[in-house]
Amino acid sequence: MPDPEPEVPVEEPVSAELIVRAKQDLMPALEKHGITAWSATEAQLQSALAKHLTVAFLGSASAGKDSAIRALFDIDFGDVSPIPGSTDRIKVAPLDELGQVLIVNAPGFGDIRKDVDKKARDAMDSLDIIVYVVNCEGGATIDEKNDLDLIRAHGKPVLVCLNKIDLIRAHQREDFIRATLAQLGIDHKQSVVCAFDPLPQLSKEPIGVPYVIDWISKQLEASGKELLFAKHLRNKVQACEPLIQAASRHASIAGAIPIPGADLAAVTAVQVKMIRDIAVVFGVPVDKDVAMFIIGEVMAGSMRGFVRWGMQALKAAGWIPGTQLAEGAILAISAVVAGATTYGVGKAAVAYFQSGKKLDGNDLRLLFNAAAFDWKRRNAAGAATP
Repeated sequence: MPDPEPEVPVEEPVSAELIVRAKQDLMPALEKHGITAWSATEAQLQSALAKHLTVAFLGSASAGKDSAIRALFDIDFGDVSPIPGSTDRIKVAPLDELGQVLIVNAPGFGDIRKDVDKKARDAMDSLDIIVYVVNCEGGATIDEKNDLDLIRAHGKPVLVCLNKIDLIRAHQREDFIRATLAQLGIDHKQSVVCAFDPLPQLSKEPIGVPYVIDWISKQLEASGKELLFAKHLRNKVQACEPLIQAASRHASIAGAIPIPGADLAAVTAVQVKMIRDIAVVFGVPVDKDVAMFIIGEVMAGSMRGFVRWGMQALKAAGWIPGTQLAEGAILAISAVVAGATTYGVGKAAVAYFQSGKKLDGNDLRLLFNAAAFDWKRRNAAGAATP
């Protein structure tokens, strides 16, 4: 359990009377907006879970495609029954009973288009994401360069995974990475350095997987398929991080803050949806009361932590309790508070579901405050501070 964060020094402390009034006003407002948000997010959730997703892992036999699939989804692809129509050169397998999420495991793109059956070809034509795995140890070949050019011409999002970086001596890695990217004709924004099955003495866990998850999740946001992807990932905590980051960005844009006198509706809706998404990833049933327990405990109970800092910051910038926020400097602070509190709620929710719903309010508040202050530290550049 993280240690409580140090108190943030401020010029104008918030009075005990204001804190008491804030607590009294906050819970009814949260409950009101929470009920509305719960109903509104039901349709969004069902729509997201009804979608279909196809992810392809392409690359040479020695690149590590099977290891990549195992690191991400915790399945041995060789033990998964492919759908009818798959061939020896391209295998298409479902991750769920309904076949909503399909994984394609294939060699290079150009040499499989001519001889695959219709169902396998259909899967290739409906790809959402392509992960192209390269054995970084040997550098990229001209065939891989040509193959990658064909893949990118297909018009689908492509992430190049420079795999097996653990096999290269530490002092040579940067040169190998730079050379391999040059050989492939891409830059670092289109690639991830990783080791899906690293040497045990270097790491017990796959290297680079969080970056792969983050990249794919961002690509899927526009189509609303990021939740379906996260639901099937092996590491549930890593799977939730892009969902929490996205929710925090949305809350920041809304510019709402979770204290009396500000519009709670937008940020509460974002947080309720985020909690429901996290519950889906962990496969845990959740109702409105659970969602509001998490939000209510960390908000109303954290007046001596991050929420208190937010009130102090706003008050120092000119906020008068009970008034709307209008000035640019204050709105900048409110965006930071909205994003940070949403991130804190998300991290607390992950820990809560990971524990089997065994954490109490104090545990949640400690997690919330540590995460919220961390988000503020990383994202508050340029915002006014007290």
